[in-house]
Amino acid sequence: MNITQFSIEEVRCFAERQNFEIRPLTFLVGENSTGKTTALGCFQALANYLIEKEVDFNRPPYTMGIFGDIVRNSKKTEKVFKLGFVYKYENQDVGWMVEFVVKKEGIQPAVNSLTLQFADGQIIFNLTDELYRDAQLIDFDVTRNQFRLDCGPGFLTELSLGVFLNFLNGPSEGKIALENYLKTRVSSVSSQYGPWDIWQTISVFSTAPIRSRPKRTYDPARVFDGPEGSDVPMQLMQIHTTQEVRWKALTHVLVEFGKRSGLFQDIEIKNLGQSLGAPFQLRVKVRGPNTNIVDVGYGVSQIVPILIQMLAPPDSRRPIYPAERRLLLFQQPEVHLHPRAQAELSSLMAKFAVQHQRTFIIETHSDYMIDRARIEIRKGTISPEDVSLIYLEPKGRVVKVHNIHFDEMANMIGVPKHYGEFFLKETDRLMGFAK
Repeated sequence: MNITQFSIEEVRCFAERQNFEIRPLTFLVGENSTGKTTALGCFQALANYLIEKEVDFNRPPYTMGIFGDIVRNSKKTEKVFKLGFVYKYENQDVGWMVEFVVKKEGIQPAVNSLTLQFADGQIIFNLTDELYRDAQLIDFDVTRNQFRLDCGPGFLTELSLGVFLNFLNGPSEGKIALENYLKTRVSSVSSQYGPWDIWQTISVFSTAPIRSRPKRTYDPARVFDGPEGSDVPMQLMQIHTTQEVRWKALTHVLVEFGKRSGLFQDIEIKNLGQSLGAPFQLRVKVRGPNTNIVDVGYGVSQIVPILIQMLAPPDSRRPIYPAERRLLLFQQPEVHLHPRAQAELSSLMAKFAVQHQRTFIIETHSDYMIDRARIEIRKGTISPEDVSLIYLEPKGRVVKVHNIHFDEMANMIGVPKHYGEFFLKETDRLMGFAK
């Protein structure tokens, strides 16, 4: 299942529902404080909830605060906000919309309801405070295929067609109608994955805008995912010492990118002892002999964690759906990179999006990355349908989301009037046409 749309409603600067069209290569652009990081943080929090059934808007690298910090500051008496995904299941669009509220005597967001949306109907799950598995059908409209249920979180944790058939209470007419409707939405009753199983089919990882500082010497430690990339040297050491084939494949991609970007010519692990637990150094070749990574340009140490995440396999700690697409949320990956390296990073992302089932959602201020993506469209590396440029435009106290597309010649389609206005004004000033 590929996520094709993300929606956000009543969160900070986003008022009425704003839709982000997600493609394998997606760029978020806009002025500072227009909600780019907020959108990424909400995307990650929604994915985490659907995967783990836990609400956490403060998991690194995002710190979004309590409910009052997240929900839009408006005159509405009922304070709620909504986040949603639309994705493809067997060539049909399916959506999850999650409504968040603050519970009595609480301060953190809590899930109030989930809506499973199909093209011709919907199922609304109202969550109760009880953890029971059974669900109660409380309202239904057979002609419009609309059903409303009360259920506990435990019911959703093991959601499947079998759960609906065996643990659904309510009027017989409604139960039969719901069961028949669901059977038309899945390939077979015994199908392992249903249209609601998005949590089995996505893997989402976010990076921080500033990666960890390089060290002259590393001491091996427990490997874990870190948004700042502090674990990457230890990951490289582990692969180097235990997975020779993977190390060769990994370094081949790294060195190829390093040469094309002008950042480095080689990368190696130098073990300072005889055991696997001995200290080690990460060394790169820029010009001349290999040099400790702390003694070369800062851009090298900042790009390596991003490259390693791009190359990482799916999360092995949970079941993997055969068509899983790994989603990577990057905040300003161009930080400390020369324009040549920024452009080459965009080319590599376009290649990986097509060849390695990756989706990149990139918050960026780099025209070089966007221009290179357009070049890759013209070269045929990636199709225009697989690239999305999302412009966040401030309009008073709210932000409007514009989804810009591309044609076969990489011309932009649907560009709003004020997109790029600042750059045009600066060009006019440079040429003496404006003050």
